[in-house]
Amino acid sequence: MLTLLAHAAPVSYKFPLPIWLYVCAGGAAVLLSAPAAAFAVAETPVRERRSRPLATPGWLRPAGVALATALLVVALAGGLFARGPEAGEFFENPMTVLTWVDLWVGLGLVSFLVGYVWDFVSPLSAGVRALDRALARRGVDPLRYPERLGQWPAVALLLVWTWMELIWDPAKQPRTLALIVIAYLIATAIGSALFGAATWLGNVEMLTVLARAFARFGPLELAPRNPDEWLATPTEERTVRLRPYGAGLRADPPLPAAGGAFVLTALATVVFDGWSQTDRFGSFQQWFYERWSSLVEHVDILQTLSLIAVVALFVVAFLVIARGSARELAPTLIPIAAVYFAAHYFAYLLIAGQYTLGVIVDPFAQGWNPGGLGEYGITKSVTPAALVWWMQVLLIVWGHVAAVFAAHRLALRGTTPARALAAQLPLVLLMVGYTVAGLWVLAQQIRA
Repeated sequence: MLTLLAHAAPVSYKFPLPIWLYVCAGGAAVLLSAPAAAFAVAETPVRERRSRPLATPGWLRPAGVALATALLVVALAGGLFARGPEAGEFFENPMTVLTWVDLWVGLGLVSFLVGYVWDFVSPLSAGVRALDRALARRGVDPLRYPERLGQWPAVALLLVWTWMELIWDPAKQPRTLALIVIAYLIATAIGSALFGAATWLGNVEMLTVLARAFARFGPLELAPRNPDEWLATPTEERTVRLRPYGAGLRADPPLPAAGGAFVLTALATVVFDGWSQTDRFGSFQQWFYERWSSLVEHVDILQTLSLIAVVALFVVAFLVIARGSARELAPTLIPIAAVYFAAHYFAYLLIAGQYTLGVIVDPFAQGWNPGGLGEYGITKSVTPAALVWWMQVLLIVWGHVAAVFAAHRLALRGTTPARALAAQLPLVLLMVGYTVAGLWVLAQQIRA
């Protein structure tokens, strides 16, 4: 149980070379990709993809929304009304499994690997858009959302969400989590009614903001490219096409204000999650306990301050390096955050996701076992430790190299490759730092 809740898969693999050598090699690969990009990338306009549109049956979205809505109802019902002897256990209740495992982890992985999916299956999105249309028919105009506020509310919500996931234990209790989700649904409905569904979903609703950010790196391209415009366009005038991974970093609409801070917060919180499960973090905590003994009785305070410090370090470092170009360069950070999210969570999803079917068929923890679907063995060694480690390394290095190439393409606009490389160097060094930090955290020993 503790190992699964740690999210980071314990690596018992004995590396053939010292860890520091892997970390330095990964950082060097990212650093050397900058001059490689300078030689390989020319300043070219963003071209439209000529791939054939993918077939998207009209029933596909309603079916996806219906399935997601049914899972939401099952989760809330289990969280509020389960009364069996194991109803309060994390992996025995649909509220906790469907929220913290399938929704949170699955959302990031599917958005990164597939693309724009969440907007079209989210019951929350479908509900507030229906509310939006109902208010429009009655002539109710939304209030003007402050443009400078951008996605800062989503940044704050992501911090709160991560704090609940990693630090605040009551959020892992099914009934408490169900009440939080209900409150979040109500708040989203009120915010969408006040400012409009598209504005609220794109700037404040944390799950939609995360999914759209990661989907920019994914292989699905929308036309029109904005998900809100795509949904509002008649079926016969909108298309879905395939594109290379990373193509959307330049082609998709610009990120709103604070978009870069949101992406970096997503990266920093996952790095903190991994670090907080290691022996190194235990030693870090012990240092403070020896000097301020009162913290021993308030462990959550130290963990909360540590989380905020890690996020602030990542965000401030980027804002200082990027300066006036922060908004333009923000999309280049998406590959870094997306691949680290995938590297950190994919093994956890393979193991913890096996509990999903059992909690769906037995949402009230009554021991129901229809067709033998409620009782089955859980395989905790789904993938060899060596494969997990090498997949993590390759994902992280690939994502950082893709970020360097994307940044170079942006830097090329209106200048020469040499000048673009020189201007890009501080950002590349920052990306090298993110690479080293990510690989170092993943290589640490997980606490038992």
